[in-house]
Order: sequence, then structure tokens, then C-alpha cells
Amino acid sequence: MAAEPGEGLNETDTYRERVGSGVVRCWWAQRVPGEFVQRVVPDAAADVIVASTGAAYLVGPTLAPALHLLPPGAELRGLRLRTEATAAVLGLPGDEVRDAVVPLSAVLPDAAARTVAESVWRGVFPSALRPRPGDPRVRHAVSRIWRGAPLDGVADEVSLTGRQLRRLFTEQVGLGPKALQRIVRFQRFLRSADAVRPSSLADSAVAAGYADQAHLTRETRDLAGVTPAVLVRERHGLAAPDAAGAVAVF
Repeated sequence: MAAEPGEGLNETDTYRERVGSGVVRCWWAQRVPGEFVQRVVPDAAADVIVASTGAAYLVGPTLAPALHLLPPGAELRGLRLRTEATAAVLGLPGDEVRDAVVPLSAVLPDAAARTVAESVWRGVFPSALRPRPGDPRVRHAVSRIWRGAPLDGVADEVSLTGRQLRRLFTEQVGLGPKALQRIVRFQRFLRSADAVRPSSLADSAVAAGYADQAHLTRETRDLAGVTPAVLVRERHGLAAPDAAGAVAVF
């Protein structure tokens, strides 16, 4: 649920991130001095998030944007899992945690949930989570999709039909290969927008892999809830998300 660098933060908000290893994509921490509305967009990952209040949540992979209302002084720390590691780490089918924003105790026994929350707050991988071996075909497919490989070719590389690959993704990732492809393309656009404010959305759309600016606009409305121009302004601190519809979680 954390904002990525540039995602709706102003100069008084702080966000920091360090690269993870193994099944962990990254560890992150965020502090906001005043009430803050944060737009969260899909990134094909599941997060375990712990607040300074002790509240701990699991946020699953999703294709839906969300607005979260953070109270003044909120401090959050999180563990973000790699795309292919969702089911392997949580011990749950991927489709059961898709779109989830639930207390950690809803998916783990109370004692385990407390231990995991304490470890995440300290930035240590929780011993209570014992990752199972994931399917190497899924790991390979996820890696190739993040690199922009076409889905048909990816399925061929792992000797699966498209239907078989979708089934494995549903079980282990929580999102299908086509959904992951959409998120990868969208994240490519966001990286470009964060690096430098694009002077031409049409050029940025093509560079990210969209057919044209209209395609980018449709996908951004679906995945972020606003137009590309509004999203870019938010991520560069030139506008704030509208608080209407924001949900207080922590």
C-alpha cells in the first residue's frame, strides 16, 4: 500500500525503500506528518503492512486502484513480496488473496500474525513464514513477462498451453499472465513519468508499449482511476488526490 517514490508524496512526506532478496522484492517505510490521501495503483505484488499503532494488514495483488486516508503522524513499514512468491510465502492460493485488504490475523493464527508483524516492523524476514518451493515455470514466466516477452512465447518456453499457464498463475500469483502484462506495461509508463515529467503523453504511451495515447488513457483510468495527465501531476507533487472515496485503513 505504500507510495512508490514520487507517488503523491509532497516534500514533507517521507518514503524509503531497500531492495530485498529471495522472495522479498523490497522493504519499505513511510511516515506522513499530516492527514494524507494516497493513491495506490497495481504493482503485481502482495504486501504485509504494519503501522506504529500495531495494526497489521495483508494487501493482496490487484488490478484495482485505491485511495487510502492516512491519519496525521501515520508511520507504516512493509514487506513487499515478489510477484511469483505470493502463494509460496503465505501458504494460500493466490486467488484467495487477490484484492485482499484484510487484517493479518484474518489469514494467519493470532500468535503467528503478531510474530510476523513484529518481524516486519524490525525489517527482518518473519521466521513464522516458511516459503514453500514455487513452480520454476511460474518464476521463469513472471521474469520474462516483466521483461516484456509476448505471452504466447512465454507459454512455449515453459512447455505449457495458455490455459495451463493461466491456471498456474491463478494458483501462485493471484493474477493471470495477461493481467500481469497490463501491470508491467503500466509500471513502465510510471517509471518514465517519475524520471522526468513527460512533455508528450503520446510519446510516453508508445515508449511504454501502448498502441497510442488513447490506449494509455483507457488503461490508466482502469488501473489508477484517473487520466494519465492527472496521475503524472500527482506523482510530481503538483496535485493531491481527491479525498472523496478515500478509505481509512490504519
